[in-house]
Amino acid sequence: MDLFAEPEPLPDHTFDSPTGDTTGNAAPIDASSSRNRVTVEEVPDEGDGLPQLPWIEDFLYPAAYVSDFVQTYFEGLHRRKEDTNQVPWFPFASEEEWELAQWLATSGLSQGAIDRFLKLRITRERTRLSFTSAYLFWKKIDSLPGGFGRWKVEVLEAEGDELDEEGKPKKETVELWMRDPVECIRELIGNPLLADALRYAPEHVYADEEGENRIYDNMWTGDWWWEQQLKLPSGATIAPVILASDKTTLSRMSGDKSAWPVYLTIGNIDKAVRRRPSMHATILLGYLPVPKLDCFSEKRRSLEGARLFHACMRTMLDSLVAAGRDGVEMVCADGRVRLVFPILAAYIADHPEQCLISGCRENYCPKCTVHPKERGEPTYAPLKDPTRVSSILDHVARGDETPSEFEEWGLKPIEPFWRDLPHCDIFRSLTPDIFHQLHKGLFKDHLVSWVTKAVPNGKDEIDRRFKAMTRHSGVRHFKNGISKVTQWTGNKYKNMERVFLGVVAGAAEKRVTHTVRAVLDYIHYSHYETHTDLSLDTLHSTWLGFHHHKSVFVDLGVRKDFNFPKGHSPEHYEPSIRAFGTADGYSTELPERLHIDYAKQAYGASNRQDTYIKQMAKWLDRQEAVHRFASYLQWSAPSRHQPLDDDSMDMVDKDEEDCGEDGEEEDGMLQAVVSLRRDGGHGTDAQPQHAPEDPYARDLTRRFGTEHLTFYLSTYLAKIAAGNPTRVRIAATPIYPHTRVAVYKQLKVHLPVLRQVDTNLSPIDTVHASPEHPGRWDTSPPVPPNMSTVLVREQPAISATASPHASSSGLEGLRVARVRAIFKLPTEIDAGGLGVFDPLAYVEWFTPFNVVDPDTVRDIVRTCHLIPYWGKHAN
Repeated sequence: MDLFAEPEPLPDHTFDSPTGDTTGNAAPIDASSSRNRVTVEEVPDEGDGLPQLPWIEDFLYPAAYVSDFVQTYFEGLHRRKEDTNQVPWFPFASEEEWELAQWLATSGLSQGAIDRFLKLRITRERTRLSFTSAYLFWKKIDSLPGGFGRWKVEVLEAEGDELDEEGKPKKETVELWMRDPVECIRELIGNPLLADALRYAPEHVYADEEGENRIYDNMWTGDWWWEQQLKLPSGATIAPVILASDKTTLSRMSGDKSAWPVYLTIGNIDKAVRRRPSMHATILLGYLPVPKLDCFSEKRRSLEGARLFHACMRTMLDSLVAAGRDGVEMVCADGRVRLVFPILAAYIADHPEQCLISGCRENYCPKCTVHPKERGEPTYAPLKDPTRVSSILDHVARGDETPSEFEEWGLKPIEPFWRDLPHCDIFRSLTPDIFHQLHKGLFKDHLVSWVTKAVPNGKDEIDRRFKAMTRHSGVRHFKNGISKVTQWTGNKYKNMERVFLGVVAGAAEKRVTHTVRAVLDYIHYSHYETHTDLSLDTLHSTWLGFHHHKSVFVDLGVRKDFNFPKGHSPEHYEPSIRAFGTADGYSTELPERLHIDYAKQAYGASNRQDTYIKQMAKWLDRQEAVHRFASYLQWSAPSRHQPLDDDSMDMVDKDEEDCGEDGEEEDGMLQAVVSLRRDGGHGTDAQPQHAPEDPYARDLTRRFGTEHLTFYLSTYLAKIAAGNPTRVRIAATPIYPHTRVAVYKQLKVHLPVLRQVDTNLSPIDTVHASPEHPGRWDTSPPVPPNMSTVLVREQPAISATASPHASSSGLEGLRVARVRAIFKLPTEIDAGGLGVFDPLAYVEWFTPFNVVDPDTVRDIVRTCHLIPYWGKHAN
């Protein structure tokens, strides 16, 4: 036992330099300047090995030229209110009335429920609202300024090959609901709330001064924008259009109501902002029709559905043709007028929809020319050429001799919507789909199935290992195994991946384990939010590692080949990241999350009859008007108006399983938790409040298992006091079994920011030290103890600012321990006189990597998850 406690591109091709040097040497940026530039200074690298201040190379020629300075929409609205002596929250009578109106509009209450609320006597007599019925309330909401352009409906008629009773071809009429994409882009690029998140020109970012190791994260750091900028006139501003579409079911239990939303955003907006639903930086462009097409025979129905999709998309995106060719002047969020060229850059979709978009059959790659029977090997195949594909389809449409590529590439005879969009290469634009291709596809649907077949009595053995897996606060515990899970989500896939290698180890032969590791490593690297040339090389090598070991499943008779779409799609990840930035900016999880707002909630607000799409569009107009007005008030007085939206990106799991957190409050423990920053500082999340009575030292031994606590504590204090008479005297203060000791239930360790994992948040690692205690209710079972295993630094920190990651590599200088208790020195002991300002931890040591001499909690580096050594079979 031990105790321890705004881009303005330069006209020349230069790297910025503090001396104005244009020789190609790069200089780091500073977020405080208008161009994010300062002089070079020596700064330590972050824990991820990337520099805190990267080096930036501006675009070759002038870009994002500013032709004028005007008021933004918010500034104009503010001026008009001042000129007419209106209060900011007009047309509402008061700020409080606006807050109530905002809540009513976004709460999901039905018209009848709002009417009943407004007619309550307490509402009528106490609030004195300017609206007294739902009709008057919505009329006031409709008077708010609108947003992303008016809705338009286009009626399309399909004439089928089936005949009606009169012998005439059957017909089906469908409605396409849409908004003008150019107006949507104008609203996004001009939103003052997004001003700090917008970029208007491409740049190359480097991790080294020599410019040899590129950094890729947002779209403006990739190759695509740079290449497109070279094609446009000097001073042009590109708005990289990002589309996403995904069909979804609206009826919860029964019925056939569906919607097919198409979402739009632009690559000028930081990806971290784009994927926050509350920022409304990804918006609904329209609803595609979801027809039955019963007027066509079953044989033709699929092809005609694809033709209808392309016809609708061509209509919806029609305004992008002229805008992408000639440019459109737009007022940007910084008040500057620029000539903007909206160009389709990326399309987010799952595999079936990617094939629909590219116009090929689903057993072919939607991006490249690889033959279906060669998809299982890492062989190079060029991307399809959109010009050549269009020419092939023209030949087929005219009835000419069909080019051989039509069959070789699995093409369909369609009129593609993307053929007239300027500078559009749809085959390059289809981005990685980590959720469906890797988590659900390659990992869950394929790898887990293969491993289960490769392990003797695989299903039961794998389940036993998941059930017996040690718990950890950051990892879901599959207490019933995985074979009986009926509803899978992204979170469940990811939690399963975290422990799957440890589950497989020992159960199958080593080649299986090597293959599992290669796949999991590839998924891990694919998730990076910031990549470099070096990490992309590692990404590629891990994929080659999978191909090197995968033959084990053929040898075991599990598979005959690997020619399936989701086994081929990772071939395109590396070039896509180099072109458009990291894959997290193009996740299909975002449109699935947006379905909640733009499809399911919108449908819930309709009467669910045949006109439900029209009512959904009206509901959406009102929601956006409320959000726009709230954004204006937040812009005008940010300290008084905060957004109410939920930023959660994850679907809520109805059957959320235990992730190791103890949900009950423990009597006799401090209500606050210790917070330790890895930069050396520490504090508590709140002012510590003692429980009515701190536990006795003898109770800690009984409840926490801290055997011989007083002996070890006395020994520790004598050790740190050695050589100092004053401290020796303090350390000699007796500690009795009835001495009270203040205990903490958690230690929160603020880890260094890893830009590859999360570019915005400092990760928090929670160390638990909670004994078994009664459940919340009399009938509840006891809450089991939750005591974390941690990595502890071998030597104490030399200074308060010493890096906890100074060791050269891996686990060097670290040792594993289980934390039994986190506590403060008893008040009878002068902690300040001893120089002990941190709480202490009582730990049980595991087999050491090396012999260590521990100290205070400051030497806890982070928690660690220990996985059992199973052997061949888990008991």
